Amino acid sequence: MRLKQLTHQGSSFQSFHVRHDTYPKNHNVWHYHEELEFIQVRKGSGTLFIGDCIRKFGPGDVVLIGPNIPHYWFFDPEYLDAIKPIATDNCVIHFQKSFAGEDFFYLPEMTGIKDLLLEANKGLWYRCDSTDPLNKLFEHILIAGGFEQLLILLQALYIFHQKNKIMLVSENYAILNHSSDHKRMNDIVDYIQTNFKQHIELSDLANLAGMTNNSFCRYFKQKTGKTPLEFITELRVASACKFLSDTNTPLKEVCFECGYNNYVSFHNAFKRFTGLTPKGYKIKAKLI
Repeated sequence: MRLKQLTHQGSSFQSFHVRHDTYPKNHNVWHYHEELEFIQVRKGSGTLFIGDCIRKFGPGDVVLIGPNIPHYWFFDPEYLDAIKPIATDNCVIHFQKSFAGEDFFYLPEMTGIKDLLLEANKGLWYRCDSTDPLNKLFEHILIAGGFEQLLILLQALYIFHQKNKIMLVSENYAILNHSSDHKRMNDIVDYIQTNFKQHIELSDLANLAGMTNNSFCRYFKQKTGKTPLEFITELRVASACKFLSDTNTPLKEVCFECGYNNYVSFHNAFKRFTGLTPKGYKIKAKLI
């Protein structure tokens, strides 16, 4: 998993870029870009890594990501199958803060959207239901063009501003210079992503980074906002949420599938990060 800086450029006739993704494309890499990203997940599920946040995503999720925040849409295996992947359905919009002009958002009528774009620096999440007007706007922007498309984007941002959104990135997270030292960090995250279902020694990660254990812990916390153990635990819990939501796998099997050797440790970690017991989460997921 390599941290990449991506640039999303439309034609000379566009001030922003809209695309319809039916497969993960650029989502499934650890990346960042200068543009804001406004995305609706219409079909597809997996785990979103953004800044120091790890959370599940699925149909109906709308996310606004500010500029230069590292993020990684890790789609579930069925959408990444090399032989017969399941199609996704996502509307993705990329735009600069000044896409409507340097002074446009200083108009009194634009105060709400201006505030929203500032809030996006921490990443914003909202779950649409089937009746939400945002659904029609994301659907329509894919087939509209020119001035109409611009109006739809402004309307969608205005409506999103009014929603009861969740901030994804913690207040303490700082956006660093990701262009430096990114290979080292991505080697570490690659290793964790590949091995989180097994026991991971701190010394293995420190050796991979070429550091002592204490130096590595400070380094990792600076880069991600989390300790190595917190990062691994959240990844395991996110994996457990997928099992509990989509399968009838017994709880103790889920525990071992997600890298825990005993159920008590799994139960405590799961409740600490989700606020629910594994059993309570599974019951709630089946009711939704």
